[in-house]
Amino acid sequence: MTERKPIVITYRPGQGYWLVGGLLVVVIVALFLGRYWGSKVFGREMLEKVELEKRTTQLEAELIENNRNLSRISLSAEVDAVALENTRQEMIGLQRQIYRRGEELKLYQELLQDKNQPKGLSVSDLNLVAMDDGRFKYRWVARQKTVKMQTLSVYSEMWVLGTQGDQEVSLPLDMLDDQVKKLPIKLEFKYFSINQGIVQLPEGFEPEQVRITLRYTWMKEVQSDQKFAWKLEE
Repeated sequence: MTERKPIVITYRPGQGYWLVGGLLVVVIVALFLGRYWGSKVFGREMLEKVELEKRTTQLEAELIENNRNLSRISLSAEVDAVALENTRQEMIGLQRQIYRRGEELKLYQELLQDKNQPKGLSVSDLNLVAMDDGRFKYRWVARQKTVKMQTLSVYSEMWVLGTQGDQEVSLPLDMLDDQVKKLPIKLEFKYFSINQGIVQLPEGFEPEQVRITLRYTWMKEVQSDQKFAWKLEE
């Protein structure tokens, strides 16, 4: 039987210190390396954060400027729209003035050429047009022919004559036209005056004639009393 010899390890007190010291060195080196790596990563992240903050500030400034530009563009568009609408309204007004001037010129020419026009005041060119809402547009011309043509004041009154049921009815203009507050209506003109408006007839009323009177404001007697058939224009 083989005899086993015991192994004897000599214990030296300094070996434990060296082992602990080595471990401490490894730990310190690891901490140093970790701190160095962490500071390096932290520095890079801080640079990225600063860059992001700068970019955010830049984008915010660009957004504010874009909003200002958008506001200016919107305001400019609104101003342009208002200016365009004003121009359109001015054009409509000018077209109406041109049309009215054309009508006045035509009436003036007819007045000069009409040798049969009665002297003093008279009414002509009654025009009636039906509207889609059941109302009626009216238009008539007051004229005067005197030796000395000058601007004079004239009172005018207008009635629509007809029947309602079995009764004959005469309706004054101030009952039919909302824009006429009371009769007579005062007109001032030299050669002629174009008068127009819209009337609403009561239900069940059948119009037959239109009566128009004219007189000078300083006279009580009527100088012109004319009746026209209720005839609608096509």
